[in-house]
Amino acid sequence: MTAIAPAMSRAEGFARPYVVSWNLTYRCNLACEHCYLDAGAAPQVGTENFADRSELGTEECFKVIDEIAAFAPECVTILTGGEPLLRRDILEIVKRASERGLWVVVGTNGVKITENVAKRLAEAGARGLSLSLDALDPDRHDGFRKVRGAWTNTVAGAAILNRTGLPFIVQTTAGSHNLGELEAIADFAYERLAAKVWNLYFLVPTGRGQFVSDMNPAQYDEVLSALHHIQKKYAKRMLVNAKCAPHYIKTVLENGDAGSRIRIYSGGAGGCPAGTHYMGIRPNGDVTPCPYLPVFAGSLRNASLSELWNSSELFTGIRQRTSLGGRCGECEMNGHCGGCRARAFGMTGDLMSEDPLCTHTPGRFAGAPLLVMRGPAFAQTPGGTAIEYGRETATTIAWDDAAAERMKKIPMFVRGMVIRAVEESCRNNGLDRVTIEQLERIRARMPTPKMFS
Repeated sequence: MTAIAPAMSRAEGFARPYVVSWNLTYRCNLACEHCYLDAGAAPQVGTENFADRSELGTEECFKVIDEIAAFAPECVTILTGGEPLLRRDILEIVKRASERGLWVVVGTNGVKITENVAKRLAEAGARGLSLSLDALDPDRHDGFRKVRGAWTNTVAGAAILNRTGLPFIVQTTAGSHNLGELEAIADFAYERLAAKVWNLYFLVPTGRGQFVSDMNPAQYDEVLSALHHIQKKYAKRMLVNAKCAPHYIKTVLENGDAGSRIRIYSGGAGGCPAGTHYMGIRPNGDVTPCPYLPVFAGSLRNASLSELWNSSELFTGIRQRTSLGGRCGECEMNGHCGGCRARAFGMTGDLMSEDPLCTHTPGRFAGAPLLVMRGPAFAQTPGGTAIEYGRETATTIAWDDAAAERMKKIPMFVRGMVIRAVEESCRNNGLDRVTIEQLERIRARMPTPKMFS
């Protein structure tokens, strides 16, 4: 029997990233009007923080991969762009990251997906892909992505991935182009594309996104309410997530739904993991707390990842979540939400200001049961379920070798939560060790489908 310990001993606090989103290239075969990276052949953003469009070479990428693996073992590493499949060395990069134990996901627009590409990505060690679907009408989707045929390629890419068995996520950006059909898009993702995960992204005004007319606060709240309905509709069938919308917790509290789930991040980070559990890397090696936040701590070309994470003024400053300005600083949900730091910066120029699209009046939910975390894994309360990500844990009961090995298939940022929940289940059933059979029984009762593995 085996004890499961964290992959590397860490100090308390925000000692490591659990997710790295790495823009490998500015090259892209689309020209999306909301692109936060301003990728493609015709850049539109002329500010200094978008001026350097150089890219790390293969050997430089290998060095970065080795740094990530040493500093943040088993980190979820999202290789995106631009379009990452336009890099000739993409399979080498995926393979190197996989061999170093990183959890590799490729963020692609789907245009370049063929059965051969999907097979080779899987062989190189990719755990899954993400595809974008922004409207049901092909012309409207193509208009948003600025390339004819983009919708058809996404749908065809999903069919290919289903045939080859490579998992994928469908991602939709909410905006004026699709406000009336978000539920229909979710239905299409589930019924036509056979997606197991649907992520709804909320536009952050950065890159070319700063030129796009976004939703107003009232429309934003309407979309969050629609998302709440969709999430309940697809419970136990398709995982539905709000991205870049930490104050979705407000919608859950307003609905008082005991079946809803809210993600929060450990250490008081709230619902926005920027700079606490998450970081971004630009094609040129610049490091930021979030890909949507065009402010940089430094470059991996001349500084180490650990130095930038631990010592830079940007990263240490953004972690002061009790020092947020405006309503975010006053809010009773500060430790569960905290607003979107990238949106605060994009709309006000101050990454520590309040999230301007939130309509919450602080104090309204003071004393709500959901705001009190309890239990070893998460808080089961009348207000819903708060799930804490990013807290590592050591085992407290014995694990069979096979069960311990199975845990390695779970990303590090949720593994501690799963270990705590499994051990609690075993104790509640009078068991003093974890077996593979017990894991199978617990897995069968889980309310959401498997994602990667």
